[in-house]
Amino acid sequence: MTLRTYLPLLIVATFMLSACQPTGTIIPAQPDSSAIMEAEQAERTGDFLAAAQQYLDLAETSTDQQQAHFYLRAALAFWQANQLDQADRSLTNVNRSLLSVAKQFDAAILEADIALSQSEAEHALAALDPYDINNATEQQQKSILELRIRAYEFTENWLEKANSHIELALLLPDFEREQNQQALWQALMMLTPPSLDLFNPGIPPAVDSGWFALAYAIKSYQNNPDAMIVALEDWRRNYPNHPANPALYKKSVSTGTRLPQQLNDIAILLPTTGPYATAAQAIKQGIVAAHYAAQSNTRLHFFDVVTDSNTGTSNVWQQYQQAVELNANLAIGPLDKESIRILSEAESLPIPVLALNRLTNQLQKENLFQFGLAPEDDAISAANYAIEQGYERAVIISPSDAWGDRVSSAFTDQWLNNGGVLLNSAHYNASNNDFSSIITPLLGLAASKQRYRSLKQTLGISVEFEPRRRQDIDFLFLVARPLKARQLLPQLKFHRSSSLPVIATSHAYSGHENSQQDIDINGLIINDIPWVFNNIAFNDSAYIALHNNPPEHFDRYIRLYALGADSYRLISKLNGLSRSTSLTFQGATGKLSINEAGHINRETPWATFSKGKIKLLAPSAENSIQ
Repeated sequence: MTLRTYLPLLIVATFMLSACQPTGTIIPAQPDSSAIMEAEQAERTGDFLAAAQQYLDLAETSTDQQQAHFYLRAALAFWQANQLDQADRSLTNVNRSLLSVAKQFDAAILEADIALSQSEAEHALAALDPYDINNATEQQQKSILELRIRAYEFTENWLEKANSHIELALLLPDFEREQNQQALWQALMMLTPPSLDLFNPGIPPAVDSGWFALAYAIKSYQNNPDAMIVALEDWRRNYPNHPANPALYKKSVSTGTRLPQQLNDIAILLPTTGPYATAAQAIKQGIVAAHYAAQSNTRLHFFDVVTDSNTGTSNVWQQYQQAVELNANLAIGPLDKESIRILSEAESLPIPVLALNRLTNQLQKENLFQFGLAPEDDAISAANYAIEQGYERAVIISPSDAWGDRVSSAFTDQWLNNGGVLLNSAHYNASNNDFSSIITPLLGLAASKQRYRSLKQTLGISVEFEPRRRQDIDFLFLVARPLKARQLLPQLKFHRSSSLPVIATSHAYSGHENSQQDIDINGLIINDIPWVFNNIAFNDSAYIALHNNPPEHFDRYIRLYALGADSYRLISKLNGLSRSTSLTFQGATGKLSINEAGHINRETPWATFSKGKIKLLAPSAENSIQ
């Protein structure tokens, strides 16, 4: 249970202020009961700002315990109204020593949640640390553990995150435990086998011990499937009634790839001419940069893939056969879908292929892995992100072209699959600059104007009027490239949507900083690859090498350079990733995993724009292998 779902349960309860009065000869004046009732009524109707102001007024005319309670209630109401700064100021005024133990927990929970909303994970942990969780109510314990999980995730303290998930499981109803198990397992998979063995908190058949022992078996033998099967049989005997869902680990016993630890030769199957030549060149340079950054002795061999887009003919199979004859350990490429299709229809692939694009169907073929920057991936991530934010109702604006249809369709399918509601959608002509005719009906402004005209006609007099957008929209999903995004955002705000969250994919951002132009997309929320964020990119030696001696169009094609770097680095992780869908690798293009069909899935960081500059938001749950 999050703090936002816990707070309504808290604020509707009446504070027993009289029970908290100090003993003494001077009795402070009782607060205005009618004012308290008005504030509580405002809370019940969702007018949290009015409630918060009423509580502040009550606090200023109260003393001691009463004042502390009213400041806390004001802080909670401000938090419900998404007024973080005012919630923080009100909370600062609370003298917590005058609160009951239960209310001290409430104050600490609120302080931690505010800190996490500002990406201050250490502050959040410090706010919760002084309190013994055993003295909290069950709901407070649940909120505290969930906050700690978020903070440990942010600080990448996977051990404590895993332990917190184990504690949280005891407080969850059955229907919430599966998701908790998934997150627990991801945290355990981040730990090394020695850590899992050393920090195992119990002995068989204890549940907490069972989780660590299971993760130890999977991590220790992920490159030895036969030994893993034996280890899992031992684990089942030691932990016969353990609640772990076998689906978490059964995929780990699959064979996957068996690349040697030391790779001698890698084949690169990319074109040097044709429509994909520029993209291929960027990918090649990303591969080379990662290769030199790794100081590897592996030899790279480049094979020119020529594909006729009209006839569908390609020399990719001949080039792949040359790589096999060369005794290459693996092939990176090809890039075009026709060449990938040719390889996918081969009877067998003697050496693994890491293709740099994806076929539309979820084709599964041994030794074929498909890795690309498909726009559908970003759209699916946007739908998942919106659900995580608690949004329920969406509208879409997308261009009326094939690319716009691909992105909007991928978003719509995932959004509806997540249980979201699509209220409306609109398509714009990318050659236009004025989108009023699209925005007005989408946001319900035309209906608002019609209601005004009807009212004016009914009353027979002029009345003050300001058009209002429909209020049932939780967010808008925008499909646009940078120029159109810079045009659409200001027009959306002009049409009274400034309070409406707007979520887009990485395509709305050029990929390099230009605050003068991007000030027009302030407030836009997007997902993008780690390499577009300086504080992440400059920790990557391959990025630094490219940045310090930038190739032509480096800024324009930065995502393709990152794709090249990741395709090279994925090779050393392929054995583990191909055996377990729960394992991930943090790369230049995002957090990478491999699904059952051999597709490399990406999860990218979320960010927003402030003063024309991109700014990271708090990260989602992560699980990676190093």
